[in-house]
Amino acid sequence: MKKATKGALALAAAGSLLVGGAGSLAYWTGTATVGGASISSGTITLSAPDCSTNVSAGTHGWQLDGGTAFTPGTDTIVPGDTLTKVCNTTLTMTGNHIGATLALGSASFAGPGGDANLEAALSGASATFKVDGAAYAPITNPGTYTVQVTVTVPFPSGVTADNTKSVSATLDDLTFTATQTHDPS
Repeated sequence: MKKATKGALALAAAGSLLVGGAGSLAYWTGTATVGGASISSGTITLSAPDCSTNVSAGTHGWQLDGGTAFTPGTDTIVPGDTLTKVCNTTLTMTGNHIGATLALGSASFAGPGGDANLEAALSGASATFKVDGAAYAPITNPGTYTVQVTVTVPFPSGVTADNTKSVSATLDDLTFTATQTHDPS
């Protein structure tokens, strides 16, 4: 018999012994149980903003250059003006190690009919925040916080192009976001 044939027969015999139970491939195991747990996640929520607290801003809540009430659709602005709106919201966070950062989304403008040049000029909206009356820093503990958001929409001056007079644009709603962070401290 050839060596290859002998090897194949030996392998077949060994396999049949293992399968047939005459030989064994054994190993031992031990087990232990780790108890399960009910796990719940925390939350982060913002209340609907209240922009009526700034009485001097009028019913729409917008101010012109930080002073007089500005009525959108009626009043007009010129380069160098800044529109502001102050709103209060409540931030509620639950969970161990929860924190949050605050941000204002980018300014966008409603559909057809708006002037692209004016929209571009007004696109630099920004926001500043106060948390429980103090200057904003990222929030690092669970709890309920009063957040004051001051939205600023500047109309820059000094632009050489004379293409933003006697036109209009409609600023969309601005989105204020609290983003959850992990704070192990």
